Amino acid sequence: MAIGTCGGMCGASMPQLRAMMNGRARMRVSYTRSMLRGGRTSLGSWLRRSAITIVCLVIVWAFLHVAVREWKRAGNSDHRTELVVMHWSGDGGQEEDQIVDSSLRAFEAANPGIRVRRVNPGDAGSYYTKLMTMLAAGEPPDVFYVGNERVPSFADIGLIRPIEPFLRADRAAHDPTAIDLADFYPATVDAFRFDGTTSGQGALYGIPKDFTTVGFYLNLDLFERAGVAVPGNDWSWDEFIAAARTIGRLPDATGSEFVTWAAMLRAYLMTEGIDVKGEGFDDLTITDPRAVAALERLRAWRHDEDNTLTSGKSKIATGSSVFLSGKVGMAGPFGRWVVPSYRKIPPAGTPGGFRWDFRPLPRGAVASNIVLTVSWSIASRSRHPDEAWKLVKWLTDDRSQRELAGLGLAIPTRKAAAMGPEFSDPTQEPANDAGYLLAAEQAKVVEWPVNPQFESLFASTMDAALKTGTISVREAIDTFLRDWRSESQSPLAKADLSPMPWRNLATIGLAATVGFAGWFVWWARRSRATQARRREERAGWLLASPWVVGFLAFMAFPVVMSLLLSLARWKGVSTLEEAEFAGLANYERLLTDDARLRTSLRVTLYYALIAVPLGQAIALGAAMLMNLKVRGIALWRAAWYLPSVLAGVGVSVLWRWVFDPDGGLMNRMLGAVIGSMDAVLSWFGAGPTGLVSPEWFEADAAVWGAPAFAIMSFWFMGGTMMVYLAGLQQVPIDLYEAASIDGAGRLRRFVSVTLPMLSPVILFNVIMAVIGSFQVFTQAFVMTGGDPNNLTRFYVLYLYNQAFEFYEMGYASAMAWLLLAIVLLLTVILMRTSSRFVHHEGAPR
Repeated sequence: MAIGTCGGMCGASMPQLRAMMNGRARMRVSYTRSMLRGGRTSLGSWLRRSAITIVCLVIVWAFLHVAVREWKRAGNSDHRTELVVMHWSGDGGQEEDQIVDSSLRAFEAANPGIRVRRVNPGDAGSYYTKLMTMLAAGEPPDVFYVGNERVPSFADIGLIRPIEPFLRADRAAHDPTAIDLADFYPATVDAFRFDGTTSGQGALYGIPKDFTTVGFYLNLDLFERAGVAVPGNDWSWDEFIAAARTIGRLPDATGSEFVTWAAMLRAYLMTEGIDVKGEGFDDLTITDPRAVAALERLRAWRHDEDNTLTSGKSKIATGSSVFLSGKVGMAGPFGRWVVPSYRKIPPAGTPGGFRWDFRPLPRGAVASNIVLTVSWSIASRSRHPDEAWKLVKWLTDDRSQRELAGLGLAIPTRKAAAMGPEFSDPTQEPANDAGYLLAAEQAKVVEWPVNPQFESLFASTMDAALKTGTISVREAIDTFLRDWRSESQSPLAKADLSPMPWRNLATIGLAATVGFAGWFVWWARRSRATQARRREERAGWLLASPWVVGFLAFMAFPVVMSLLLSLARWKGVSTLEEAEFAGLANYERLLTDDARLRTSLRVTLYYALIAVPLGQAIALGAAMLMNLKVRGIALWRAAWYLPSVLAGVGVSVLWRWVFDPDGGLMNRMLGAVIGSMDAVLSWFGAGPTGLVSPEWFEADAAVWGAPAFAIMSFWFMGGTMMVYLAGLQQVPIDLYEAASIDGAGRLRRFVSVTLPMLSPVILFNVIMAVIGSFQVFTQAFVMTGGDPNNLTRFYVLYLYNQAFEFYEMGYASAMAWLLLAIVLLLTVILMRTSSRFVHHEGAPR
């Protein structure tokens, strides 16, 4: 009874009772802990299983969603013919986009058997990149925009379809919608003709949708302040320069902006009765004394006079923004495309407002102008050419052109629409709409050769003389003639190359793949692993197979294709079957005959020599500051790191204005510093320093262009700083304490402790910085485009130019392999020489 009621503890001694109670307590604690652990384990397992289930369901839903969508599309009962139309909006913005869209919807309503799918990538640059991708894939849009300057290269490789057969068929069928070319301005039609050698004559490859002539936009308020009479449409270059000089004498004003784009320079020369070319592009007339004299005169206006001409910096700040400042008397030569922006200028008398108007290009020895125009063209691979032609007629009829004319963006190519009130609107500026039409009567087509590099070479060499002033006009002409001769006579220009043996290469590749797979299976089977081990290995390979397949398809295969293309001549806008075998011709030209490539390498190396050491020093210094144990340091670390994750394009736009020579933040700061130095010197009776703020990307681009980009790169030091910070936090504190006991100061501890212990991290960051310095692209592409005179054309930007502007994919592939060789060589040099400077813990001495 006692035992039952006291639980077996009656009669026990006190030590025994304590032992029994402690044991039971331990059992209760152990049980409680096990229950808690079990509960946490069960909860954690449930959460993991739930998360995995949700992820799997989302992935399955995504695949099912796409599959159902495509199944519905494939099973759609809509059997109408589909046409793909591609265009850009540019300065026309959403208004132009909506007008094109409504016109296409109206076309669908009038043609129930046709469905139109519209593609608008945005601006012209994005448009041509997208178009090139679609053309290379063999799936081009049926109808698309083509600028007249691209007709020779597109027609030469058969990308666009001649229009005359459609015109003849319509006339033969007495089609009431037939196009009469007499209704168009003749120069706009001739701009889309190509005879196999040059543009302006031969077969017609598009119907012009709109066009513009060029001239200067005048700030009428500055003309009035300067006391200069506003010129008429028949003004001369003498009147132009007299007005520019007079306006330039006004405080805080410049006479004129004069852009030196290739087409505008040729338009300027045409007013002197001369052009760059003679009978053809093998017979250049730029050495004619009249051409040399006209270019020398333009150079003198820019570089020998103060405030007469601006630097023509519309590649940095667009022509619109320069004129919008209200401090430039004239801006041009520009076409009608700037009008939508200029119409946003506030009325005169309000802040930032002024009156403005347009005048066509001044006359020199003759009155002349040029036509810049865009057509609707039909792809040669279009599956529905007749329906595409019907759409082209719809988009270029009188109604469509009148709708677009109201935007002010361009001039209708049909004379009747151009004369209508939609274009010549007296209620909107410019008042001189007639000036555009007057110039159209005497405008000429700017002819371009098949090779698009002609325009680039001409523009870059002329910039060296006319924009930066680093060389004379004679030197620029000689450089252009040499470079164009090298380009037109290179081994890649030969027309007798054999087709690329893709079938043989594919057979070899397939055989090599099968052989490697067979060898791998044999090697795996000959191992003496147990059945369980082999089963485990097969499971491992099965789990890794998605990555292996992805690596082979999206990494290894493109690398091999790039290597093969480096041995070919292939225009990236045609299909691969058009590629021709060039052997080592790409590499031969790269290493011996490409002056621009050598320039791009010099620019890149100059940048690397500045950006890599200074960038590492700044990142390490910042990391040491961020390693301090002070309140709020986490916020400072985040602030330092944040810029490194910002979009490169947006940051580049910001820095473009920071480095603007006219009022940019950088030059304002330098101006204040120089002013302070001059004030101190004058206090001691000394003369001024004579220093001036640089024109970073213009006249001083040879010296200050690369350093400017290096300064920009310091903005992105956050990632490197974080790596250094992690390294600093791994340095043993004992080493610092021992050094302090030995009497070492801060500098000595930094040199003898911090740097040796950080040396592996420094090596890693230096290697990554060197590789990154050879990959500069976004900043140069957005800010300068490589101008002036290729002085900011980094290696990767030049590679992009070759691939996506000149369509030389074979040559660009060879450039990519050369870049790999350079980076690999520099990395090997750094690794081989690092043993003398890099401390490895436990490494033999």
